[in-house]
Amino acid sequence: MHQDLAEVDLPEQGFRVQLRTWRALLDRPLTSYYLVLGITLLLLGLGLVMVQSTASVADLTAGLSPYSDFKKQLLGACVGLPLMWVAARSSPRLFRALAYPLLAISVVGLCLTLIHGVGVTQNGASRWINIGGQQVQPSEIAKLALAMWGADLLARKDRFGQLADWRHMLVPLMPGAGVLCLLVMSGDDLGTTFILLVIFLALLWVIGTPGRIYSGVLILMALAILSITAYHELSMIGDATGPYISGICSIFCSQWTTCT
Repeated sequence: MHQDLAEVDLPEQGFRVQLRTWRALLDRPLTSYYLVLGITLLLLGLGLVMVQSTASVADLTAGLSPYSDFKKQLLGACVGLPLMWVAARSSPRLFRALAYPLLAISVVGLCLTLIHGVGVTQNGASRWINIGGQQVQPSEIAKLALAMWGADLLARKDRFGQLADWRHMLVPLMPGAGVLCLLVMSGDDLGTTFILLVIFLALLWVIGTPGRIYSGVLILMALAILSITAYHELSMIGDATGPYISGICSIFCSQWTTCT
């Protein structure tokens, strides 16, 4: 009887040993570094595969090489990987020094995308500006700027012990993120807007925002997203039904004139 119980406990003990081993691996100092590095490389590889699989048909339709867009993305990856290596070994002072200039550049760039003749609109979204014959997307700079500025802001507040007050957690971080999101949404770029909101939530999560405050922020964001989505849908319905309604009104007015 005791021997049978011991045999039953062996798998459970083995599982506990494996669990302790995995916990020991996660507790190592460089585990977070390698996890971030691995996830970054994985996303980069998946992104290149998706670009090749989706853009090749469009390139062939346009009479280009099926690897045209893939080569551009691959060139960006080859430039970005060395920059990532340099950034990983740079001092935090460098990022703090670049945070506010990047934020200002992103705000100015997003405003320029809304100016007719300066901003470039494709597929209904105004995301790019022309600089020296090259198209630049300020919303990409805004993502990096929000992460760097928000991290520097919260780190300074934590140093002075101000994060115990929920108002210091959200101000001016939430208004700053809101301005960037409004500028991006003005160009009909809802995907980048969602990414900016995720960055904002990640910053609040890292500093250990209390659950009730975090839940309140999530509720406010959900209401804002629902309102914006409803407005978008109504605008699309109005654009689609506008000519039809105008035609009906014209017929009615002509019939009324004939009768009178």
